[in-house]
Amino acid sequence: MHHLKTVAKAVISIGLFSFLVYTSDPQQILNILGNIYSNNGLIYFLLAVATSILSVFLMSLRWKIILDHYNIKLRVSRLFGFYLVGLFFNNFLPTSIGGDIVRIYKVIGDSDERTASFSSVIIERLVGIAATLFLSITSLYYVSHYFKDDRILYTSIILFSLIVVFFFLITRNRPFEFLLKIFDKVTVLNIGEKINKLMEAIHLLREKRRIFVWMFLLSVLAQIAIVFMNYAAVLALDIEVDLLYLFLVVPVTFMITMLPSINGVGLRDGGFVFLLGKIGVSGAAAISLSFMNVLIPMIISLWGALLFLIQRKKSNLNKVENIEKDI
Repeated sequence: MHHLKTVAKAVISIGLFSFLVYTSDPQQILNILGNIYSNNGLIYFLLAVATSILSVFLMSLRWKIILDHYNIKLRVSRLFGFYLVGLFFNNFLPTSIGGDIVRIYKVIGDSDERTASFSSVIIERLVGIAATLFLSITSLYYVSHYFKDDRILYTSIILFSLIVVFFFLITRNRPFEFLLKIFDKVTVLNIGEKINKLMEAIHLLREKRRIFVWMFLLSVLAQIAIVFMNYAAVLALDIEVDLLYLFLVVPVTFMITMLPSINGVGLRDGGFVFLLGKIGVSGAAAISLSFMNVLIPMIISLWGALLFLIQRKKSNLNKVENIEKDI
């Protein structure tokens, strides 16, 4: 069953990507990508790589904050390395959260704290999603004239509110105890037990709510760095896209890639084509920019591959997949 899901994701991702490339003129896509080698394209491309690395560093700082409060003391440089290794595995693990699973496994290897390691990554991911939605809401306020309806805005507001309410309830004693009792009754696949462990890990931080503020701010900064990475890529490809509009495109397409797919392939491209098409950007240019969002992390992930090989304690891919199934 697990393999059938993977095959289905691959078929959908490859099929959608192939359709978008075919309808956007493959030759034109190659011509736009070739702009990197003209004028200052290569300089802007390297700047895009640098801002992407900055984003990973900021996320590593965010991760350290939560781990420190679970008494898992790891250097930022080591967590940065774990992030890069996660990016490397993201290239071929059949899930959009493959890199997160690897990071959980790496921290477990250093600390033997399974629940805290799992919770730190999930909390970090949720705060990151909240920051992404916040940027989406903010940018939609300024670029709403490009859209005839407000469904994206309303969806972002609802999801952001749900995450905020979730953290608010979990850090309050009575709602927390009430939710524990509810999920104790959910015994299918031990889902209730897993959710309760996560909630208990969050509840431990109820007296240290300030850390959520710092994590949120670092998440916003990391997302802004990714926006500037895309703007540098826009300049490298010689595409006309306003920086402000990218503050909408980047967060929304990030949310889209969380849907079932192979590393967001197809879904990300469709998001770029749809959103950039609203301001008159051709499908070929949109796919070219989307491709840069795959290429740049892939280049950075080679650093992660090197770190993975240098580390003598080799990660067992089967164990990583087992952790993913447990989740």
